[in-house]
Amino acid sequence: MAVFAEERRIVTVLFADMAGSTALGEKLDPEEMRRLLTRYYSIAREAVEQHGGTVEKFIGDAVMAVFGLPTAHGDDPDRAVAAALTMRDRIREDARLAGRLVIRFGVRHRRGRRQSRPVRGRLPHHRRRHQRRGAPAAGG
Repeated sequence: MAVFAEERRIVTVLFADMAGSTALGEKLDPEEMRRLLTRYYSIAREAVEQHGGTVEKFIGDAVMAVFGLPTAHGDDPDRAVAAALTMRDRIREDARLAGRLVIRFGVRHRRGRRQSRPVRGRLPHHRRRHQRRGAPAAGG
C-alpha cells in the first residue's frame, strides 16, 4: 500500500451542479439523459482545463474542480470564476444543452489538505451550501 505525504495548500474549488436534474431525468429517456450528462461533463472538463484547473471528480450531476493544484497561481479564484463563466457560455451555445440545463456554481477558496489526490478536509463538504447561495445560471 502506497503512503502519500500530506500537504496543506490554499486551493480554490469550483462546484457546478445541475439544478432540476431529477425532474429532467424523469422526463427524458435514460439514454438521452446520459448523452446530456456526457456533453455537460465534456464542456466542464474543457472549461476547467482551459483555465488551469483540474476536475477532481464528477458526483452525479455535479462537477468538483480544483485550482491551485498541483501548481498554485496568484489568481486561482479568478481562474475558477472564469471557468464557471466559460461553462455557462458554452452550455448556452450548445445545441443539445441550451435551454435544457440550469447550472448552479459555487467557488470556495481556503486552506485544504492534499494527499496526492483527492483534496480532503472541510472544503468539499461545503459544496451544497455554496451552490445554494447563488442564483442558477440558466443554460439558455
